[in-house]
Amino acid sequence: MPIGLAGCDASPANPLSRALNQLLREGKPFGRLCQCFFTDTRGTVRWLGVFVHSAGGRVVFFPGFADAMDKIQVSKDGIEPRQQDFAFDHATLESDRRTWHVTSAGSKHHLGRPPTLALGGGGVLWFGLTLADASALRAAHQETLVTAEVPASDGRRRMEIFLAARDGAQYPMLLFNTECITPASSLCHFAVYVEPTGFANCAGADLGAPHGSPFVSPPLPDKIANLPMRTHRVALSDTLDIQITTTILPGQLNVPVSLTGRALK
Repeated sequence: MPIGLAGCDASPANPLSRALNQLLREGKPFGRLCQCFFTDTRGTVRWLGVFVHSAGGRVVFFPGFADAMDKIQVSKDGIEPRQQDFAFDHATLESDRRTWHVTSAGSKHHLGRPPTLALGGGGVLWFGLTLADASALRAAHQETLVTAEVPASDGRRRMEIFLAARDGAQYPMLLFNTECITPASSLCHFAVYVEPTGFANCAGADLGAPHGSPFVSPPLPDKIANLPMRTHRVALSDTLDIQITTTILPGQLNVPVSLTGRALK
């Protein structure tokens, strides 16, 4: 890419490697792929992650973590969180877009089944992703290397699936609204929506902010006035769009990354 740090990211932990893992190593096909980046408030280009529209109609998100996430804390309705070992790899939205779950590396373990928030017209708020600091997600490099051993008898088919999945794909660069003055203690937040192609933007909808979360201090107020927001929309496939709203929230996060789900209306 003409952007990002000089050099090559050859780590198998980069989100593109993880997104292609099942195709290249196991031969399992998928439909479409979207690589998503953002420029943090200090001007560094980082991975948000890779979205995949699977052959079965699911949407899978491989976040671009800077470090391996080998533990997870779960809290529901603000109760005391419980921690467990869990090698977080990706989040999966079911094909009916009503529920989602997180999955460990190698798809060995699934955790949770929170509902999405229905917004009408088939659009849903999938989740809110909040960062203690933008550096929780890995810096993008100008070159990303994916390495895999594939059987000679099936290598061409797997490569053709990958090329078709990225043919004409949009790779958005997300930005934050920096025109407003942000508080000294602030959090990067991404609200991720999935919508049928052509559905009206979810501007003003629930942002999936971590209200009532035990991981945020001081607690977020129920309503936050004058949030600096930007909305980005990208076609994931012929039938689904991804909309991502970026904003800066006040407060501090006592974990590197927080995923917030919402209840159905």
